[in-house]
Amino acid sequence: MNNSGLRVIIIDDDSGIIDSIKSFLDPRHYIEGFTSSKEGLNRLKEEKFDLLILDYYIDELNGKNVIDEIRKYNSELYILLLTGFGESVPGRATLEALKIQNYYEKSGDFEKLIIFLEGIIKSMEFFKGEKPTIGERIKELRKQHGFSQEEVAKYLEIQRSTISLYESGDTTPPAMTIVKLARLFNVTTDYILCYELNIEKNKLTSK
Repeated sequence: MNNSGLRVIIIDDDSGIIDSIKSFLDPRHYIEGFTSSKEGLNRLKEEKFDLLILDYYIDELNGKNVIDEIRKYNSELYILLLTGFGESVPGRATLEALKIQNYYEKSGDFEKLIIFLEGIIKSMEFFKGEKPTIGERIKELRKQHGFSQEEVAKYLEIQRSTISLYESGDTTPPAMTIVKLARLFNVTTDYILCYELNIEKNKLTSK
């Protein structure tokens, strides 16, 4: 898998739609598809994805059922709802009623759907690249000041391996460690936290 792309999951009862999206999107993106809503939901609980492309009418669960289940544990996932039934699932009302970020009404012009998807993915990549994580910020500051992981660990009185976990994003530093790092690097705690706590919301709330 090429880690430079996004992780995309598709839940649609039409396997042809899944295969077509897979074949037309940039191959650097990692894409999985499911024709079963329950299998798709199980996969979403197992792994982290950036984008869900969701058909509204799937099987015994419809799009609303799937979205409601996902939002119980994941408020960050970008969801694009697809439907071929614009009259019964109208765009504006659906966007207002469901916790989704986008809506697309299927038509016979598949190229329009791919262009729409590529626009969403480019926007997601742009904003994803603009926001560093706490770990990336710590690593950036450490290198700017010419410190090794061992030196920072000694200052904090912790193991070097813990610094490595901070920088990789596998562990979020506790509040007092953030304060100490801010003093060491002569920056504000807000700078280390990337100014927006919700950038690391998933990691902070999952620990």
